[in-house]
Amino acid sequence: MNTFIREGQTWPTLINSPAFVASSYANVILGVAWDPANSSPTLTRTDDAVGMVAAAGIDAGSVTNDFDAAPIFSEITEFTDSLGNVFMRIPKFYVKKTVAANLCTIQVSKTRYPGYYLPACFYNFTTGAELNCYYHGKYKASLDGAALASKVNTYPLVSENIVEFRGYAQANNAAGLLGYQQLDVHAQDVLATLFTVELATLNSQSIMPGFTAGQYSSARTATVAETAVNRIIVANANAALFAVGQTISVGTAAGSISVFYGRTITAIDVYDASNKAITFDGATVDIAIGNVVWNSGWKAGFSAGIAASSGSIVANDGKYPCSYRGIESPWGDVWQLVDGVNVNANQAWVAEDAADYASNLFTSPYAQLSYVNETANGYPTALGYDASMPFAQFPTAVGGSTSTYYSDYYYQSTGQRIALVGGSWSVGSRAGLWSWYLNNASSYAGVTVGGRLLKKAL
Repeated sequence: MNTFIREGQTWPTLINSPAFVASSYANVILGVAWDPANSSPTLTRTDDAVGMVAAAGIDAGSVTNDFDAAPIFSEITEFTDSLGNVFMRIPKFYVKKTVAANLCTIQVSKTRYPGYYLPACFYNFTTGAELNCYYHGKYKASLDGAALASKVNTYPLVSENIVEFRGYAQANNAAGLLGYQQLDVHAQDVLATLFTVELATLNSQSIMPGFTAGQYSSARTATVAETAVNRIIVANANAALFAVGQTISVGTAAGSISVFYGRTITAIDVYDASNKAITFDGATVDIAIGNVVWNSGWKAGFSAGIAASSGSIVANDGKYPCSYRGIESPWGDVWQLVDGVNVNANQAWVAEDAADYASNLFTSPYAQLSYVNETANGYPTALGYDASMPFAQFPTAVGGSTSTYYSDYYYQSTGQRIALVGGSWSVGSRAGLWSWYLNNASSYAGVTVGGRLLKKAL
């Protein structure tokens, strides 16, 4: 299939037509292809995507993005549930992946052509019915009472393990509500597939770095003691590492929240010749000499100022977060826990039904992938592929860089491990859509690790 034609018009003509209705073009196929032996992360557009362009913006800046009028992509809309959780509604689509020595492809369509699979997000395992959509948390997860939430003006929930996140997500399934879960391997596959097809690259940070150049060091210390204040005084060199709008926390060390967790920087001003004052919102606190200021997860809602369908705020320089199709911080900011995958001795096992998710389970209903993950850390040059479970692709070789192949870092360790994805605010170029952290036990909880709420359309 080369160019989709309907009523004598070519696809590029139709996409710019005022009469274009995405749902009318269910037969459209949008794809990308690349030679896996070639180190370039730039992909070639295929099928009806040939000739299309896509870009991300900054703040209110406008960009050209043909996918804003394309099937699937144009149908991604914001949705708020009865609990006040905000999601991006992802419409049902089908995926085909092929992997060969000299050719890899990804194709998406609203029609299930031969060889295409339906991501499990769009399937009701109780009734066997396909679902028209699923809901992907717009914001990094916070905690509302005892339930995981996706709400504006909140800071990310951190320092809880994957089992606790799972329970908080499931706590929403009450009073007749169904389908709530935390981010899983299937939704991550959906997001990675859409991004890769739209932006035609395996180097996600080449489009948007995300919030990945933040501070997490015990060297950023207070130089002046003050009581009942909304500021922390630090040396000029340390103040220069922060930016207005970023989130900070303060304690006795990097990662400590003994003074507070989650405040927004409102100003950075001269205090004296050697120091600057970092002013933050919220209640006043007492600051002691030696207290440490460090960045933490960005406050939800920053994407309201982004005019393009995807983009960043303020600057594309790593000091500020990004949004993909309304989903804030798909990478960077805080690591995201990923359910539905368990790893033992670098062998991944996956499950399809969220009702079956459990950590440290390496038997049915989890299924073992046909390949073994790479046993060394590094920048991936190849991902594994199991034709019976194409949604689960983890690194099988390393040796790349920040600008070649998948361009994001891979972490692993032997033993029983869980999956994290995306990177955090301080990992720099190691973050990204393909940055997998298969290095932690299920009991792990930390200030750089959070999650995201999902909901099936049940």
